[in-house]
Amino acid sequence: MQSQSSIIDRILFFFLLLMATCASPSEAVSSRHIVLLPTLNYTEYEIWESKYYPVNVLERKMTEYLASLLRQNPFTDVSILDDSQAQQWMDDPYSRQGAFAVQMELYSVLAKEREVLGSFEKGDVSLRVRIYSAADAELETSYISSGKDQRYTFNPGDDRLYLLNTRTSIIDIFYRNGLDFLRLTPPDKGQKMSRLTWRQFSGTPYWQAFKNAIKGVAVGITDMRDGELAVIGRIIAPTANSTRRNREYIITLGRQDALAVGDILQVVRGDTYITVDPENPVVVLPGVVGNVRVIRTMSEQAVVRLLNENSQNPVQLNDLVTAPPYGTKKVAPLR
Repeated sequence: MQSQSSIIDRILFFFLLLMATCASPSEAVSSRHIVLLPTLNYTEYEIWESKYYPVNVLERKMTEYLASLLRQNPFTDVSILDDSQAQQWMDDPYSRQGAFAVQMELYSVLAKEREVLGSFEKGDVSLRVRIYSAADAELETSYISSGKDQRYTFNPGDDRLYLLNTRTSIIDIFYRNGLDFLRLTPPDKGQKMSRLTWRQFSGTPYWQAFKNAIKGVAVGITDMRDGELAVIGRIIAPTANSTRRNREYIITLGRQDALAVGDILQVVRGDTYITVDPENPVVVLPGVVGNVRVIRTMSEQAVVRLLNENSQNPVQLNDLVTAPPYGTKKVAPLR
């Protein structure tokens, strides 16, 4: 009887140990799920799939690009819904997945082109963003995101500036417009249609303007709810290699927070203000006092090197470090 009881105890202990081992990784990683509703287009601007398939794909491409930005964070899951799925998400509380839903609305597109020894192209795009709560499908917040881009492509229009003109040579049989060694002629993107095809549009500054506006959407998602989605840590100690010229610190963020070597984080300190409003007696306004670059990552910590700081408010221990979980992590202006 004792031997059977001992065997049962061992089996039970092994089973509990296995359950604990399987449960620990999921508890360590906190993931978030974002639902993307179909993008709405309130303009007449359209992009065709191809000249053989003249169907507008602009809204779908915009939604897919936003999804690609959000998926840059490994702890973020993204679902793209079609029209019927989006309607079901709004109407049926039992089918609502995700923490919240995001919908972009295109309401302004400015695309200019001017020909002067080439082509000057300029794009200006404005989006309205609506974020809905998964609890009751009510509008939680909204904001505007805009993007611009411009480009000049040199194209003299003939072969006068080519390095070698073969008009009078026998090679003219094969190269009727001369040899374009300087590659002055822009690449042929196909027949011009009443609407740009995706192949023609994807390499223009117009699409870059769209991408810049959509990047602003991703940053806005980070800033919502007073920045609760932002990655926030703290400076806890200098490193042994830290010097006055090359100051290095250890922070409480690491690979589990999706940090990578080369990421740039902001050092933030809050200014406290006493107000005359009885409902808001104290207001804290965070300000960027410095920027740091990640030079080494560990599981829960990282080593950063100071890039710049506010001379009036230098970076110090116990300061907060923060970075958006989506989009490019770049140097922020000091304020």
